[in-house]
Amino acid sequence: MRNPILFSLSLVACSAKDDPAAVTAATPPWPEWAFHHWVWEDESTQESALALVDDYLARDIPVGAIIIDSPWATGYSTFEWDNTLFPDPQAMIDTLHDQGVRVIVWTVPGINTDQTALYEEAAANGWFMAGDDGGSPKVVDWWKGEGSLIDYFNEDAVDWWHGLIDQTLAYDIDGWKCDGLDFSAIIADYSPGAGREVGRLEYSHAYYRDFFDYTRSQLGEDRLITARPIDNYGADLGGDVVAFAPVDINWAGWVGDQDPSFAGMQAALNNMYWSAEYNYIAFGSDIGGYRDDSDLPLGRDKELLIRWAQLGALNPVMENGGAGEHRPWMFDDETTTIYRDFTKLHYALLPYLMAQGTTAFADGESLFSFLSKERFTYLLGSDLLVAPVLEAGGEFVVDFPDGDEWIDLFDSSKVYGGGFTLSDSVSLNRYPVFVRA
Repeated sequence: MRNPILFSLSLVACSAKDDPAAVTAATPPWPEWAFHHWVWEDESTQESALALVDDYLARDIPVGAIIIDSPWATGYSTFEWDNTLFPDPQAMIDTLHDQGVRVIVWTVPGINTDQTALYEEAAANGWFMAGDDGGSPKVVDWWKGEGSLIDYFNEDAVDWWHGLIDQTLAYDIDGWKCDGLDFSAIIADYSPGAGREVGRLEYSHAYYRDFFDYTRSQLGEDRLITARPIDNYGADLGGDVVAFAPVDINWAGWVGDQDPSFAGMQAALNNMYWSAEYNYIAFGSDIGGYRDDSDLPLGRDKELLIRWAQLGALNPVMENGGAGEHRPWMFDDETTTIYRDFTKLHYALLPYLMAQGTTAFADGESLFSFLSKERFTYLLGSDLLVAPVLEAGGEFVVDFPDGDEWIDLFDSSKVYGGGFTLSDSVSLNRYPVFVRA
């Protein structure tokens, strides 16, 4: 692999060819760490979270953030750390911060019925969303039990909710992974606080904005949320019906839960396509897929993990975690080396991504511009063309846009004219990436 740092500098220079001051003058609203390499486990402990980061760093793979996923609290949603899993969360967070690693904590907008005292207090005060009849709290079944949604249209409910959230903010976390329980507002659609039915998207936006705005008001503007942009669950559509977080605050999204297969990767790319159409600025997907395959010893195969990691490195948000095995060194040394190289390439692209992202966001556009919905080829920014490997074997097809020539990132002797269609394959340690000449 050519030196990715030197090459990224040439990309940044290219992006600023019309205005050499643009790269340094532009100031994006998101912190740079939003585009760093994130890691996480489906279920973790204080010991395993610290070990996960240490193991990446020991292999010279940079880490910018870790997501502490569910379960981490004593219940849904107490916002109190479970000390059997995390005996000293402040020490954990301080250690991670000392390593330059930000800490993101998982959350949802509801309380489960088994948190008796909290649930009964909120129910007695009318602080939950209700059903169509506007009566008692609507209890919804979800993947973590049964509970009710907080009524974000009731000021007293929100103030009480913030009091719970403050318990976690006191540990100086860096943001929230806001999961998709908000979709239950389809059936829990009556707000006693507003005295009316609210639309599902209206509820979703209230939920995400509250975690975003309140956290930044308490801890500073270098904090963020990560949430779904578009997630159509395989339905191949976009628009309001499958949108989640507001476009203007979801700067580091992830496109939902996918299977550990090339079909799962294509499902993620389909959500990316629609997220770009909806003008979300930046997002990624769980490298290797969120779910695991019980028929495979590590939950996914080596080639899939590598190809998905390469795709992730060519997304603004590169994040790796979920069920089953995601650690590259658990596969073999070759996987670790390739993963390391592409993670460093991702970091080398940060100046380009930040500069291009600032311009795109100001224009109300995405960092992604898909050229093909079938092949999922896309421009990342204005000058980087990515042709995802969609199946085992490394084959790809790309139609180069009319106009400029395109240079192979890994072999500068290969230059392709605009309008040309290339059908080729790449070895496991290479990826189809092309730079505008």
